[in-house]
Amino acid sequence: MCHAHLEEEAPILARYEFARRRVGVTVAYYDWWVQRMLREVPEHHEGPLVELMCGGAEVCRRLPRRFPAAFALDLNVVSVERAAQSLREAGDLRAHFVGGTAARVPLPDACTDVVVIQGALHHARPQLQQILNEVHRILKPQGVFVGSEPANDHWLTRSIRHWQYRHSEMQGRDPDEDGFSEDELAALLRRSGLQLDRYRQFGFIGYPLLANTDMVPFFAGPRWAWLYNPLMAVDRFLEHVPVLRRMAWASLFRAFKG
Repeated sequence: MCHAHLEEEAPILARYEFARRRVGVTVAYYDWWVQRMLREVPEHHEGPLVELMCGGAEVCRRLPRRFPAAFALDLNVVSVERAAQSLREAGDLRAHFVGGTAARVPLPDACTDVVVIQGALHHARPQLQQILNEVHRILKPQGVFVGSEPANDHWLTRSIRHWQYRHSEMQGRDPDEDGFSEDELAALLRRSGLQLDRYRQFGFIGYPLLANTDMVPFFAGPRWAWLYNPLMAVDRFLEHVPVLRRMAWASLFRAFKG
């Protein structure tokens, strides 16, 4: 039963996983992305780390040694099973994987210092406040919540994204693909007792070309690997240009409980 509803999306999932496990520039981009997220976790917060709505568990796959244990949860049982098997084969047994909903996390109150969600909250708008309430519940006092979501702060970015979702085989089936503006995100977090501490936008040219080779397969070949460093340099520069940075495709945020 858990697998049946995923069968029709199996070809899309295969392309998604191939890009994130086999394509060099995409793997490198996710390495950078996860490292950047985890740098937002204060040094004295050592876990166990909780990765909610984990999908392919991009964070747990790159878990620094400072975290002795992790818990990863997602509704997509196929992705969860594959991630668990991959980490077992790599000899990393720190992460415990569970299939389930982030709206009802099977963990006790105040059990962790760190919760991470990468690019998944916007897929769950009908249950969003309940999920954020669960994040608040399982965090210890002064615990940190780090997330990354599509940015929705500029009309041009919103327009292009809407066009893409109407025409993309990879994403067009999801009715809740809009990201969040900074103000919207701050308000949602505040309603659940979480205080937005930092909000940064990133991803301009490098993000769509390097991080999404499942949708832009032209850049998946090894001959395009030389583009990684130049495109990343352009993106890092654009982050610091006030007029342009609100046109970013992605955002990184940090919030604390309390």
